[in-house]
Amino acid sequence: MVRPQPQIDLSAFQAEDDFAHLSLKNLVDARELFHVHLMRHPNVVATALGRYRIRSSDSWPHDKVKRHGAGVRRLDNSQVRSYSWPCILVFVSEWQDPKELSRPGELIPSTVFMPDGSRVPICVVEAPKEQVTPIEAPNRIVYPINNIGPGNPLIATVQGQQYVATIGALVSDGHLVYALTNRHVTGDEGEVVSAIIAGAEERVGESSDKQLTRLPFSALYPNFVVSDTFVNLDVGMVEIDDISRWTTAIKGLGRVGPMADFSGINLSLSLVGCYVRGIGAAGGTMLGEIHGLFYRYKKQGGFEYVADLMIGARTQRRGSKERPPGFATFPGDSGALWLLEPAERIDDDGRAHRNGGRNGAHRNGTSKKHEPDASEFMPLAMQWGRNMFRSTDKAPPQSFVLATLLSRVCAMLEVDFLQDWNIDQPDTWGALGHFSIASRALGALSNRLPKLKALMDNNLQIISHDDAKLKQGEFKGMGSEDFVPMADVPDFFWKPRVGKQGFARKFEGSNHFADMDQPGPGGKTLLDLTKDDANVDPDIWERFYDNVTDILSGDKIKEDRRGLLPFRVWQIFDKMCDYAKAGKAEEFVCAAGVLAHYVGDSCQPLHISYLHDGDPERPVKHVFSKGKKAGQTKLQPLGSGVHSAYEDAMVFQNRVAILDGLKQTAKVQQSELVGSGREAAIATIRLMRNTFKAVPPAKIVQAYVDIGKGGNAASSKLWSLFGRQTIGVMQDGAHLLAVLWESAWTVGEGERHVTRRGTLTPDQAMDIVKDDKFLPSLTIGQIGKVLRGRPELHAESSEPLSAPPQRRTAPPRQRRTARGTTGSRPPRKGAARSA
Repeated sequence: MVRPQPQIDLSAFQAEDDFAHLSLKNLVDARELFHVHLMRHPNVVATALGRYRIRSSDSWPHDKVKRHGAGVRRLDNSQVRSYSWPCILVFVSEWQDPKELSRPGELIPSTVFMPDGSRVPICVVEAPKEQVTPIEAPNRIVYPINNIGPGNPLIATVQGQQYVATIGALVSDGHLVYALTNRHVTGDEGEVVSAIIAGAEERVGESSDKQLTRLPFSALYPNFVVSDTFVNLDVGMVEIDDISRWTTAIKGLGRVGPMADFSGINLSLSLVGCYVRGIGAAGGTMLGEIHGLFYRYKKQGGFEYVADLMIGARTQRRGSKERPPGFATFPGDSGALWLLEPAERIDDDGRAHRNGGRNGAHRNGTSKKHEPDASEFMPLAMQWGRNMFRSTDKAPPQSFVLATLLSRVCAMLEVDFLQDWNIDQPDTWGALGHFSIASRALGALSNRLPKLKALMDNNLQIISHDDAKLKQGEFKGMGSEDFVPMADVPDFFWKPRVGKQGFARKFEGSNHFADMDQPGPGGKTLLDLTKDDANVDPDIWERFYDNVTDILSGDKIKEDRRGLLPFRVWQIFDKMCDYAKAGKAEEFVCAAGVLAHYVGDSCQPLHISYLHDGDPERPVKHVFSKGKKAGQTKLQPLGSGVHSAYEDAMVFQNRVAILDGLKQTAKVQQSELVGSGREAAIATIRLMRNTFKAVPPAKIVQAYVDIGKGGNAASSKLWSLFGRQTIGVMQDGAHLLAVLWESAWTVGEGERHVTRRGTLTPDQAMDIVKDDKFLPSLTIGQIGKVLRGRPELHAESSEPLSAPPQRRTAPPRQRRTARGTTGSRPPRKGAARSA
C-alpha cells in the first residue's frame, strides 16, 4: 500500500524563488514601463516600490495549519515578512473583487512582464486618500530651556501667519553650521527664523540661499532611467547666528550613530519593513516602519512627483506580546529627522531578534524589554510631508510620512551631517588646543617643586585629558555635561548662554581676546603701546578702545567687546598666589586649569588679531540673489572662513603631529619665573608678540585667499605653509603656562603651605567654578580694581590717546562658536565677542 504524500503549500516559496532575484532597479524599470497602464485605472491613487505584503491572518510557511485570505488587503491588516518578495505596490481607493469586474481592462494584473521575459509582481493595497484634512487638536509642542537642537521647533512669520517646523539636524559646509528643516519655514534667503527658548521668542538665524525644492529624479539617482519625474525635497537651511546656543544631541536620544549613507547604487529593498524612529516637534517620538520606496503620489502638468520613503505604523512582529505603538504625525513635524533603528533578524517562523544594544536582549516579546543604545541609531531621512489615508469603520484617518534620504540632501547641499561637536564638526581648537597645551604644560614643569608636580600630575583628568583621548579626538558637547575639564570651563561653563548649567557670566567673552594689531589713533596698535611696560594697564587700554571704531559699521566699540586677555592672566595669577599661600590645593588646581585656556588663546595668531576671520579693511560684498533682500548687499571681510580652515580643520587634521611636537616643550628654568601678576601679563604680551612674528595673521589670510577654496585643500595647504610654526607657538604657550604655574606656587610658597596632593573629584571641581566669586569675569573698566601691583602712571610714561581716530579701525572679534575659541563662523552684527 502506498502511503499518500502530505500536501504542502509551496506558493510562498515559489513566489520567493521566482522573484527574490529582483532588484530595486528592476522594479523602477518595470513601474516606469507600466506606470501609464497602472494609473489609468480610476481606483489607483499612488504606487510605490517595496516587498509583497502578506495578510497578518495568513499562515507562515512552517505553520501546520495553512490559512490564505482573499479579502481586502490594507496597510493595517498586512505586513512585510522575512520571505516577502520584491514587488510594485499599487494603492487603490477601493478594493474590488476580481469576480465582480466584467471588463478585462478593469483588472489590475498580479504580474507584469518585461521585454526580457522577466516578471515583476504587483501587490494591491486598499488605501483611500483622505481628501479633507481632519481638524486636529492643538499639539503640545515642547520648547527648550537652554540649548536648541534636533527635534526642537523653529518659527517663522510669513504674511502675518506663524509657521512651525522641526529642526532635523545640524550640518556644516566646513565653514558655517546650519540647521536643516522644512523650506516652508526658512523661506527665501535672508528670512529671519526664530525659536522659543526659556519661554521667550528670539531670533536664532536667517534662511540660507542653500535650499532644495524639487529635483529631477535622474539628478538624484542617475543610474535609474525615469522620465518626467521629480523628487520632492522641500529642504531649507538656517544659517545659525550663535552656535553656542545649539547642541547636536538628538532630542530624547543624545549622540546618535553616523549617517546612513545611501545612493542609487546601494539603496535596496532591504529597507522596506525596517523600524525607524522620528523626532518631531509636534508628534514627539514617532515609532514607524518603512512601507515603501519611491512613493509616486501626484501628477501635475505632465510630471510625476515621488518621495524617497513612505513611513507608516509598525506592524506587529510574530510572537510579540505587545501591540505596535500608535502612529501619528502632525503639522509642525515637517523637517523631523528619521533614524534607522538597529537591525533585526527575523527567523523563518516570523520571530524578531536583534543583536547589540545593552545586555544583548531581543525584541520578541519573551525577554526583558530594553532600549537600544543611542549610538546604534543611524540618521536616515528628513520628513517633509504627510499623506492621510482613510481607515475602516470609525477609526480615524491614518497618517503616513513622506521623507527624503538625508544622505541625498547632504550631497546636494554639499554639507556634512554633524554627529557631535569635535567629531564631524571641524570646530576643534577649543578641545584639542586648550587641552593639549594644558597637558603638555605638566610635562614642562621642573623637578624643583615636587609637591606642585605631584598635585598637577594627580589632577590631569580634572584639568585636561590624557594622550589617548586627545589623539582620538572625540569630545562630546561638554556644555551639556555635568563635568567640564578646567581648561575649557571658560568656554563651556562661563560663556554667556553656553551649556545648560546656568552659570554663564555676562562679561566672560571679553576676557578671551585682545586684538593686539588693531590700529588706533595715529595708526598705533596695542603691540606698539605695550613696548613700554607702563602701558600694560587697563585704564590705558580703556582709553585706546574709546578712540577706535568698527571698520565695517563705524560703531563705537562696546564694553563687552573690549578685549582684556593679558589682564585676565594677571587676575588669575594673583589668585593662584593667594590659594597657594592659604594651602587651598583644590582652588589652586582649578585656577591653574582655567589659566590654561587664556594662555592657549594668547598663542594663536587668529585669536589675538583683528584679522581673526579675514581682512575687514578689504571687505567683499555678498549680494542676496532672491527673497525679500534680493539685490541688497552685506559686507564681509576678505578671506572669511580662514579661522575655521586654520585653527579648526588644520589643527584637528594634524593633531597627532601637534601633540607629538608639543612633547618637545622646554622645561621651566628658574630664571624665567615671574614675581607678580603684572609680570605675568607682560610675559603674556611677549608671547603674543612672538606669535605675530612666527605666524603673521596677514600671511595666513592672504594664503587662504590665494588658495581660493576651503575644505581639505585649504587646511592641507595652510599646514604646509604654517604647520611647523604653529607647533612652535603652541610650545611657547605650554611653556609659559608651566612658568606661570611654578611662579604662582613659588610666590605663594606652596611647597610649605599646601599639604594635600590628591585628586579632586569632578563634583568638587565643578562646585568651585560654579561660584561666581571664583575668578569673577570683569570688563576692562572693572578689572583694574582687583589687580595688585599696578604702578603709578606718569604722563611721560603713557601714550597720548586723546587725539581723534584717524580712520575707522578694525572691530574686535565677535562671538566665536560653540567651542568659543574657534571663531570659524562669524555671527550676526551685535553678537557678544568671545574667543
